[in-house]
Amino acid sequence: MRDVTTTPGPVRWGLGDVALGIVLALIATVVTVEVLVATELLEAGDDISLTMLAVLQMPLWAGYLGVPLWAARRKGNGAVSDFGLQMRLLDVPVGFGLGVAAQFVLVPLVYLPLLWLIDTDELGEPARELTEKAVDPAGVVLLFLIVVVIAPVIEELFFRGLLLRSLERRWRSGVALVVSAAVFAAGHFQPLQFPALFAFGLLAGFLAQRTGRLGPAIWAHIGFNATTTVALLLTET
Repeated sequence: MRDVTTTPGPVRWGLGDVALGIVLALIATVVTVEVLVATELLEAGDDISLTMLAVLQMPLWAGYLGVPLWAARRKGNGAVSDFGLQMRLLDVPVGFGLGVAAQFVLVPLVYLPLLWLIDTDELGEPARELTEKAVDPAGVVLLFLIVVVIAPVIEELFFRGLLLRSLERRWRSGVALVVSAAVFAAGHFQPLQFPALFAFGLLAGFLAQRTGRLGPAIWAHIGFNATTTVALLLTET
């Protein structure tokens, strides 16, 4: 059951705003890349540094963060009321613990029937390529800021906030949960990682639906990302 502290007014945001956020994020990213290439700050085919990768995340996050906040402000009652952007102390250990467990238990179970079809070494390749860019302490800090701190908050606000609740206004909660998890997984453009991301999307969406808050889902996302990042950093040292 959702937490209700005040009686919210009607909202006008929905799937159109979800589409706007995705389109804006993609267009802003393409434009940013074109500008960087034109100004020779980025060359096509270059190995992108962690700093440049952080720059390229900003236009993506402009859509995923800016649109939900704008939609809640102009068409609703604010992100706290509309999307459950709240956190309780218990959300930290519960959410984080479930996120870590998802990496150690849920993900292996998901891929167990697929082991004969795929090369397991390729599953961690995107994350491995990212952590290899953290070549010094400053790089490690930047990596954690991008992957473990900022990305979970912004992605949960968009996918389990705006997207999931927009879907819930049209369909039953179970259907909304599955569709939101599929969009979340597809939005990472990593086919091999789709099953794991889809499974995590179901977990995060369930937490958001069950508690009516994004806090548990955010901490689960932090735990999920942190587990992979820390493991890869340790294996590289």
